[in-house]
Amino acid sequence: MQKVLISLSRLSFLVAVIFLSLSSCTEHHKTEGQSGAAGDSAGYELTRLTNDIVRNSGKVDPYLNRAVYYIENEMFNEALQDVNKALSIDENDYRVYLTLSDVYLNSGKMQRALDALKKASVLNPEEAEVDVKTARLYLTMSDYKQTFNSLRKALSKDKKNAEAFFISGLANEEMGDTLKAIDSYQMAVESDKTHYDALKQLGILFSIKKDKLAIDYLRNASRLRPDKPDALYVLGMYYQDNGEPDKSLSVYEEILQIDSSFKLAWYNKGYVQMVYKQDYKEAIKSFTRAYEYDNTYTDALFNRGYAYELSGDHTKARKDYEQVLALEVNNERAIAGLNRLDIQGSK
Repeated sequence: MQKVLISLSRLSFLVAVIFLSLSSCTEHHKTEGQSGAAGDSAGYELTRLTNDIVRNSGKVDPYLNRAVYYIENEMFNEALQDVNKALSIDENDYRVYLTLSDVYLNSGKMQRALDALKKASVLNPEEAEVDVKTARLYLTMSDYKQTFNSLRKALSKDKKNAEAFFISGLANEEMGDTLKAIDSYQMAVESDKTHYDALKQLGILFSIKKDKLAIDYLRNASRLRPDKPDALYVLGMYYQDNGEPDKSLSVYEEILQIDSSFKLAWYNKGYVQMVYKQDYKEAIKSFTRAYEYDNTYTDALFNRGYAYELSGDHTKARKDYEQVLALEVNNERAIAGLNRLDIQGSK
């Protein structure tokens, strides 16, 4: 088979997974195309949180709980309103400033986030969580010196703080020291066996090393968050990259049971069916599903065209290649595909 098809970039996906771990202090991960059931669940949760405020309007906690929900759903103005209400109830509760820092961090207001954390530290100088959140903020700013300074403070107050070890792992990974990153993630798991992100990052790093330890780490992570497909996706890619296509297909099916609109699982399923199984009919179906969930997904469209070409349906292959070029002018693979079809048609 000519090497003209597009495999999903492993590096780009793994970088994206790492970024997800860093991008939210509330550890909220969104998947694409959430189902209606998920939307119903989210609506129920917001109603529950609002009802709790009605019942306990004079307390800080209900407002902070709803603020966290708003942060997770990128509703930062609403989150800020709840934090301000909590401040009006008790301006000396350090937790209010921690939540305020999350609002500012997730909305890109780094200095305001840092100011809120400094206020929290004044109110409760012995709380390790303040230093952990400060370390995460500095890491977001790529200030590694201040990141590790804050982590040392946190661990001096709480020697088994799993989140501090996890952030240390992220920092070491960003700095290119994979061995130290693995060591930090493992210490995070030793401190908290349910630390999903540490397990997932260990799975990613061992997957890159083609080490079978990746399987256990990723499986353990997926058991902790059975509604999230990202750890399973890395596992599917591990099997795919290590010559076990049947296992990879099985994992992609697991993902689609969790979220049928997860386009990357459809895409990789099609790739395995086309490359490893030479089952072009099924590959076309999978690439079609990926493209249906994202009509700008030119990689899926190109590979579907290539599957049509390999199956002998040059008319449909040509149509897909032309559509790729309509979306991405000068797409080299689509141009090469059309050239191949022209040459074969002239024989």
